[in-house]
Amino acid sequence: MIRHSLIRQAVFVLAAILLCIPLQGNSQPNRIMQQKTAALLGKYLVSFKSERGTLRYVLNIDSARGMFFYGTLENDTNYHPSRRELCRIKGILAERKGYDFIMKPDLDYGTPYKLICQPHEWLLNNKTYFSIREPNIINGYMLAKNDEENRLYSFSGMKHDEPAKQPEKVLVSLGSRP
Repeated sequence: MIRHSLIRQAVFVLAAILLCIPLQGNSQPNRIMQQKTAALLGKYLVSFKSERGTLRYVLNIDSARGMFFYGTLENDTNYHPSRRELCRIKGILAERKGYDFIMKPDLDYGTPYKLICQPHEWLLNNKTYFSIREPNIINGYMLAKNDEENRLYSFSGMKHDEPAKQPEKVLVSLGSRP
């Protein structure tokens, strides 16, 4: 009886060890993917350049889960004050030869969307392929599906760090006067 219970315990321990080995092997690539997408978090001042001109946007990547990242792409009012464009974006880590990430609009997310622009400027229905080339600098390209005459856009952006707010100074009187 003792022999059978020892064998049963040994089998359970061995099975538990064998079940844990594949989990450890799979967690390493997931951790690497999470580190790469987490490095994207922040606010970027980006531009889409083509033969017709340059369009400037603010890209806010506010969350990353595994190999996916999410955020917003909105018009940069410093360059185009009269336009108010806004769209949610989603992206994925997709390491290929020429790029590391793919970003596209998340039209399933819901509202608000404000797309007031010409069809050739409506960048928000196209995929953007980009990489982190230097710390805080992203660049790549976008192939426009909706503009046959102007299909290739150059994409570049720089991370914009918000200045740290200075704490308010409070003067405290040590005197006993009311």
